[in-house]
Amino acid sequence: MIKCCFSENTLSLNISELLPTKKLLINYESSEKFLQIKCTLKSIGLIEPILVYIDSVTNEIKILDGHMRIEALKELGETKVECLVSTIYDTYTPNKKVNQVTIIQIQKMLKEAIKAGVPIELLSASLNISVDSLKGRISVLDGISPQVVEILNDKVVPKATFLALKKMVPLRQLECANLMIRFDNFSKNFSHSLLQSSPKETLIESKNTKGNHKTAQRKMIDRLEKEMAHVHVDADKLKENYGSTSLKLTIVISHIKTLLENQALFRWLHKHKPELLNELIKISEIRSLN
Repeated sequence: MIKCCFSENTLSLNISELLPTKKLLINYESSEKFLQIKCTLKSIGLIEPILVYIDSVTNEIKILDGHMRIEALKELGETKVECLVSTIYDTYTPNKKVNQVTIIQIQKMLKEAIKAGVPIELLSASLNISVDSLKGRISVLDGISPQVVEILNDKVVPKATFLALKKMVPLRQLECANLMIRFDNFSKNFSHSLLQSSPKETLIESKNTKGNHKTAQRKMIDRLEKEMAHVHVDADKLKENYGSTSLKLTIVISHIKTLLENQALFRWLHKHKPELLNELIKISEIRSLN
């Protein structure tokens, strides 16, 4: 049977009663993420409830996830917030187990929102970006082969890589996308190397194309060689360090298991450092490093 770790309904709680479980960066108020959260809250309200844990002994309400949202709500003058209550004190929140949203997925969501009738001005205000920047995000996949979009859907690919792919014909786009997946490299530099190493007939001619073709071809080969050299160097470093790192981790896990077998230490951690105890137990339960 699967145990539910959260209450079925949210609770409206006083923001002043919520206690943080971590410290935010000193300059968090000027970060892009915080400003975006603040604009979203101001434009359309809270989308995702704050995750909290209510200590049955002290009755303290601890924030497990949503520290920035809470600070943004305070600045906006809010006094109450919708919270989802966790049945266990675990700061390893669900958000950390969710894959990062990719550019392709963002673009699909933006198009769906506009299709549903959401004004583009409201979207730009919610995301704290200009209307022109939002239009650029929406059109980032224009000219990209549907097959390429499909195979890169769950990959974290930078915008510059898609701009490079747009300069290729669909078949070459697909070839390069498969190469990126093979080498697990979606970087701007690698995509530009693939672009410059592409035969002239596989590129979409631009009216502004200038310069000597042989010089450009030499540059692209040099860049591709450098990029591939970096890949091999990184792979060799991982191979060299894997054995010693695995041994060290195995020793650490064994030592943690020994410590947790000490009942006096276990009780002290359970009473004074429950969050640390949770993490140590998780580490001790690791069976394989593969």
